[in-house]
Order: sequence, then structure tokens, then C-alpha cells
Amino acid sequence: MYDPIWMLKESRYVRLTNTMYRVLRNSRIPFFLHRKSNHVFMMWQHLVLLTIRQYEGKSYRMFTGWLVEAHYLRLFLRLSRIPHFTTLQKFTERINNALLERIISSFVVISGTKHIFAGIDSTGFKITHASQYYTERTELRRKYAKLSIGADVLQQIICTIKIRRAPTRHDNIDFRSIITRTSNILPLSVVAADKGYDSEENHLLVRDDLHAFSIIPARYEHVPIWRTHGKYRKEMKCGYSKLLYNQRNKDETIMSVIKRLFGEHLMSRLTIT
Repeated sequence: MYDPIWMLKESRYVRLTNTMYRVLRNSRIPFFLHRKSNHVFMMWQHLVLLTIRQYEGKSYRMFTGWLVEAHYLRLFLRLSRIPHFTTLQKFTERINNALLERIISSFVVISGTKHIFAGIDSTGFKITHASQYYTERTELRRKYAKLSIGADVLQQIICTIKIRRAPTRHDNIDFRSIITRTSNILPLSVVAADKGYDSEENHLLVRDDLHAFSIIPARYEHVPIWRTHGKYRKEMKCGYSKLLYNQRNKDETIMSVIKRLFGEHLMSRLTIT
């Protein structure tokens, strides 16, 4: 007799597959990367399997063993056979960032929003599974990867990501890249960020180039307005809407959900920035 727990889990993944197929269709992702491929597995099937593998938190080898039990999921995906774990590994190496950005942006488009209320923030992920006690006793250097996201805070959907292995560098260097790529999806209405992104250049980018409204509080509150450089930074010193700025807190919610679902450790041994 089939386990009812497995049936509930597989039904959840079937709904996830339906959503992903809708997104892939909207982003016009082809079935195969190349016309001369062996046509055994579609790229859509690979993307769904990689998403479920990440959600399950399993290695490639363990995930292919997990697929043996997922009978109804295999039927829904129309898998002719269970792929070898190296098949998923090689597909992960073949896909590029441009393809992933097309998929991520499709989530925003199908949500029905007309303008993006963008919030930008960053967080760190550990790239080692060493315990805090072991790290302190052995005086190892704490290694982690920094993830910066640009999200639509009203829909709580991630629009753009940036990963780097340089935790000592400040967050401000990623602002232009993230906001520009987010604006390529849909027009921006408001951009909210914390004091770590305080820069007159960032205000000029949002207001003059992208024609949106920026809320980035100025650092050094003890410095008087007349000594503050920049027109828009002075405007921030005079005051800004707390109601709009507090929407940025939803970035923290997104980060919290990611870490609660997938943990704060990266499974990948190679972090591509």
C-alpha cells in the first residue's frame, strides 16, 4: 500500500511543477538546449528536478535514490527513466545566469504587478559546516558568501540576486547592478534600502535615470544638514516617509524564509560569483 505521507509530499511537488511549467512557458525557455541533444530529458524536467532537490536538501546521489520512491511525480513529469546523478550535475554546470534571470523575472511578470516596489538587502551564508565551537577553538577564518537581493516587497518576490565571496567589501558596490537589472523586468515605483547603501550616486541613478522615488537614509545622523553632501542626501536628512521605508523590512522576511527552509549553509562546494 502506498504511504499517505508520500502522497501528500508528491501532490505538493506536482503543484510546484505546474507553477514552474507556467513560468517556463511564460519565459519561453526551450525544451532542449541544443537541437542535436539526445532528447532523453527535457530542460524543463531538469529544472524541476533541481528545484525539488534543493527543497529536499539532498545531494545529487541521494536525490536520484529518492526519485525511486516518487512514483506519481515521475509519471507527472513523464520521465522515461530516472536520470543518473551526474546528469543533473552536468546540467547545473551548463546553465548560465542569463537563463536563471529569465526564469526569476517571469515570476514577477505573471504576478500581475505593473510597477515594482523594490527593496534591496544582503545576508550571509556559511560555506562550511564546521560548528561555531570548532571555529572558535581552532581560530579558523570565518568563511561565508554574501547574497544580495532585489525584491518586490509588495509581492515578496525576488527579482534579482548577486552572490559574491568577498564579505569584507561593503554592500554599496552591488546597488547599481541589482537595481538596473530589476528595472529591466518592470518599471520601478519606489526603491528602499538601508544606510549601508547611502550614496548620492544611488539616489541619482534611481531618481534621474530610472525615474523612481528613492528612500535611503543618510549615515552619520550627528552631521548637520548643511555639511551633508548631495541634494537627495540632504532631503533624506530633512525627513522621509517611514511608512514606505518600513516596507523594506519584508526583505528581512524573505531572507528569514530562505534560511528556515534551506538552512544557512551552502551545499555547493564551488560558489560562482
